[in-house]
Amino acid sequence: MRPQARPEELQRPVQAKAPKAPARAAKAPTSAAKPQRPAAPRRGVSPAKAARRESRAQVRARLAEVRRFTGASRLRRGITIAVVSALTALVALVLASVYTPMLAIDKINIVGLNRMKHSTVYNSVRSLIGTPLTTVDEAVIQQRLANFPLIESFTTVALPPHTLELYIQERQPIGVVNIGSTAYLYDPAGVQIGPTQHPGRYPLILVNGDPSHSASFREAVSVLMALPVSLYPKVASIQATSVDDVRIHLRGVSNRQILWGDASSSVLKSKVLAALMANVKRNGSVVIDVSSPTAPTVRYGSF
Repeated sequence: MRPQARPEELQRPVQAKAPKAPARAAKAPTSAAKPQRPAAPRRGVSPAKAARRESRAQVRARLAEVRRFTGASRLRRGITIAVVSALTALVALVLASVYTPMLAIDKINIVGLNRMKHSTVYNSVRSLIGTPLTTVDEAVIQQRLANFPLIESFTTVALPPHTLELYIQERQPIGVVNIGSTAYLYDPAGVQIGPTQHPGRYPLILVNGDPSHSASFREAVSVLMALPVSLYPKVASIQATSVDDVRIHLRGVSNRQILWGDASSSVLKSKVLAALMANVKRNGSVVIDVSSPTAPTVRYGSF
């Protein structure tokens, strides 16, 4: 049997239980970040001091942002300053070398003189002393050396800080030309080098008139320069009767003659001549014709 309810329980109203509140929904993430609150001041730090620290931190943040956006312009400015500084230094160095005695010439060395006097050439260029090395003009030197026909060419070499070297190439004789009773040495360009006391050391070039304006002289010289090195010392005389008729007389044996023709096919003519001379009599009079090297002829006897 169920126990009977007490009178107090019958008089107490029955209270219904309230339903439970639903769980809070998760907050949806927002794209905008919440503004950061300033850090709470440390214990023992006054609010004024904390405010100053916060202000300095904000200033540093702004400066970092400015540097980040102005980095490229600062790099360009640095490059510009470096270039301008280098150009300024270069201009200053050039001006110093031109207008100061920093690179002034105080010594001139002349190299390559054999036939000419050193003192004569030196006196013609000694006025260059005191001139800066960077401003030496070869055209001026050429004008001062123009009175020396024996000088074929020259070059200058600057040896900082104060020395100038002058290399001179003298004209080299190619043969002898008799003018009257005097033998004169001439170079391949037809320039007279000077008289010689030993004409037998060079081939005698038989020519009429001024060698510098003679076509026969130029043709004879072109043949001499085309001869083998071993044959050149054996040439006693050479004559160009025409452009394509050059005759060579050898030393040692009279009436030994070479008909060379013109200056063409010099290598082939040299080989043919060497082969023919190896088979001719040493003491015989002979004419060797290599003007047509593919059909050479050898003729013995007087001529």
